Amino acid sequence: MLDFFLNEKFIIPLLATLGASFTIILMQYYARRVKETKQKIYAVSYICDVAYRILFSEFFLLRYTIKPHTEVTERITEGDHELLAKTFLSDEFDILKAHSPSFSHLPNEFSLQLGYDDINLVQIFETLLYLSSLDINRKDLNEFVKNNLKSMDSFVSKTAEEQQSILYTYCDYLASLEHESNRIVTFILRTLRPAMKEYIGSYRFWLYSTKNAKAIMNKTLLLAKENKDLIPDKDYMEKVKNGGIQGEL
Repeated sequence: MLDFFLNEKFIIPLLATLGASFTIILMQYYARRVKETKQKIYAVSYICDVAYRILFSEFFLLRYTIKPHTEVTERITEGDHELLAKTFLSDEFDILKAHSPSFSHLPNEFSLQLGYDDINLVQIFETLLYLSSLDINRKDLNEFVKNNLKSMDSFVSKTAEEQQSILYTYCDYLASLEHESNRIVTFILRTLRPAMKEYIGSYRFWLYSTKNAKAIMNKTLLLAKENKDLIPDKDYMEKVKNGGIQGEL
């Protein structure tokens, strides 16, 4: 029996079969690893791209809508009646009627692959989508404008105190929207981007191209530099957290 197993007519085909099976297993393992790694790279690239687009939108909103309208309204409250008339004639109080841009969640398979490495990355992206989808203040602002700042005749028929109250409330809505934008900008630049940069630069991607993800992160950095005057201080969220009643507790 031992002679049979040691016979080259048996041992050579056996070794060949084992070698072929082992090679197939290795190839399947390698193909699966390549697929999973590419899914992770796609997931990070997609997250970074969404973050860039949201950041661009928030900077645009702050620079060309919220801050100018806040300045105009403050000038009106100080007695600039000519500016008040122009604002009503051009219907400039009625802003942000369009919905915020919406982005889809990652496919489950991609989220799972990313989550296996670091579930925090998936949660960061989900948080960003949640923050950018909030539109309660926008709806409230539109409703307030509809009821109080659509007709100049109706507005000027009110007492001076009522007019001031309406304008101050309008400024409060703008301040809330500015806070929302600042929160998103801070979250992207202080939380999301550093986390994605660290992950994509890890050893697991050394043999793969991450050029696209890195290019998007560089675009995000350039966008931040171009709008550095709109970026809140590093301790912005800490101040918000400890402000108001929290600061008294």
